Amino acid sequence: MTFLSNMLREEGGYEYKKTIVNTIISIVEENPEAKEADCEHTSLATRIIHLLGREGPRTTTPAKYIRYICNRVILENAPVRAAAVSALAKFGAASEDLLPNILVLLQRTTLDQDDEVRDRAIKHLIQLIFSI
Repeated sequence: MTFLSNMLREEGGYEYKKTIVNTIISIVEENPEAKEADCEHTSLATRIIHLLGREGPRTTTPAKYIRYICNRVILENAPVRAAAVSALAKFGAASEDLLPNILVLLQRTTLDQDDEVRDRAIKHLIQLIFSI
């Protein structure tokens, strides 16, 4: 897992990194011990979300990644939710078409129970609103 995680940090195109992420996900899904390693899973989830936030807005259909990221805001623990908020903001910054929907999603996360998630949502909302 460490080897694959390190490979995600190296240079490489979208397909290369997508294959690495798919491999990591397969390992986590098929290895019961990997599922129980909560801190590793959180680290893995935040890395994947970071990758999606970096690469997703540059794809031909960025909207398809937003649903996955939104589900992380709803279903995951605070560190993963915070990463998802930052990833959503990257989509809003990259696409005028997606910006109104991203602003609504970020507005909803300003009510999150975790300070970090709320603070990130507010910060990104302000940045996106003033960039209009």
